[in-house]
Amino acid sequence: MDRMQDEGTRIAAPEAEGVFRYFFRLGFVNIGGPVAQLAMMYDHAVDRAHWITRERFVRIMGVCHILPGPEALQLAIYVGYLTRGIRGGVFAGVMFVLPGAVLITILAALYAAFGALRSVDDALYVLKPAVLGIIAAGLLRIGRAALTSWTLALIATAALTGMRLLGVDVILILFAAGVAALLVGSAKPETRPALAVGPLLWLGSTPALPWLAPVAFTLAEWVDVAWVFLRTGLFSFGGAYGSLALLTRGVVTEHEWLTSAQLLDGVALSIATPGPFMLFATWAGYLIAGVPGAAAATVLVFLPSFVLVLAAAGRIERMRERPAVRRFLAGVSAGVVAVILLVTLDLAPAAFVDPLAGAIALVAFSLIVIAKRDVALVSVLSMGAGIAHALLRLALGPAAY
Repeated sequence: MDRMQDEGTRIAAPEAEGVFRYFFRLGFVNIGGPVAQLAMMYDHAVDRAHWITRERFVRIMGVCHILPGPEALQLAIYVGYLTRGIRGGVFAGVMFVLPGAVLITILAALYAAFGALRSVDDALYVLKPAVLGIIAAGLLRIGRAALTSWTLALIATAALTGMRLLGVDVILILFAAGVAALLVGSAKPETRPALAVGPLLWLGSTPALPWLAPVAFTLAEWVDVAWVFLRTGLFSFGGAYGSLALLTRGVVTEHEWLTSAQLLDGVALSIATPGPFMLFATWAGYLIAGVPGAAAATVLVFLPSFVLVLAAAGRIERMRERPAVRRFLAGVSAGVVAVILLVTLDLAPAAFVDPLAGAIALVAFSLIVIAKRDVALVSVLSMGAGIAHALLRLALGPAAY
């Protein structure tokens, strides 16, 4: 059997059937955005299947965060590549995107045809806080893996301060965190620091869903559409949150194909559906030009991630043992923890609408952290609970509201 060298330990390469079966299943349950998805892959690839070590996972995560595009998708491609080569990387990436892209296209079609859907809001009432509980559990697990010294904990704290209080761009923050760790030269494990969570910021609720029908485009306008989505995929440093800014500039500010509220509705639903958080690009593509628009948006916005990871993975693997590279990536990973915490704080207001929502988040968090349940299982249970809640409210009719 082929074997992989990892952190000085010989690890048996997993069978192809096991790898493909896992990524096929992951494509249908990877809800919750990048934080929850990173936690799912960490849970399986490191803790359960032992495909790669914790240290290597953390460094790969740091590499994916400094590349343009969705970091969770890139990590899936990378893990697929490490386990089964190019074929594994392509399969992992396609399955990570495809089920969610189909689902969000269907949701966009319903949105365009019928406008506001109360049942969707009812499902999201349960799913949003459950997803936040999954994200919090992922933050705890990834934070413990990345912040292995007080130096890295201080770098993460400085990164959080720079983004929250000074408004420094996320890419500058990650680069500065890597340089700081490189200059200090201390990324060796010490006494593990405790993780602190700041106060939650309540930022308001999501606006109501508007009605919008897809529009037709000329050939010249299709060129504009293609460039907007390809540009988003090529230059979206900072992951999905950087891509949202680029896509907003293209479809809202420059071309006025959508309003900001219409795009943000897709952002909310993309968190609650399987696949990369950047599937809001698929949503936007459908609302702009129907199914062809959704397909074009999906291919163009994610294609750069496949090319970058599969083209650079071998070179990164050869460089990964250099001490300077390891220190830099350790610093980047510490900065990533700060980004994840900041995103968690920003998502909280939309999820914690009342005490019951807080209880739902606590249950999801406890199932993962205390009961040690599989993150994917908790995600499936959350989706089922959201659907059941929506069906119950629908059956009760007006009396339920």
